[in-house]
Amino acid sequence: MGSLISVIIPTYNRVYTIKRAINSVINQTYKNLEIIVVDDGSCDNTRDIVNKIGDSRIKYLIHYKRQGASAARNTGIRASRGRFIAFLDSDDEYLSDKIEKTLEAFKGTS
Repeated sequence: MGSLISVIIPTYNRVYTIKRAINSVINQTYKNLEIIVVDDGSCDNTRDIVNKIGDSRIKYLIHYKRQGASAARNTGIRASRGRFIAFLDSDDEYLSDKIEKTLEAFKGTS
């Protein structure tokens, strides 16, 4: 198994897109991942959607007072355990081999 990769997903009121974003990480060809969702004070059902996914690699953190996307990313970085960090916006998604290809590119530059 390769290095642990921390994927940080900052979110705010993305109840309609967060599941798709998280699933695009879960469905990666590279599996040694932790998914850190940092909710920046959402007032919709984002938390319920994330908790229903039920993948043990998901860590859900919340800012009870909105601090902005940069602060949410920094919170995710502080909570991460991975050798590498990747960011994904909560209204976006990864292609299934994105992390694998990125790691191959890193190996090719060393």
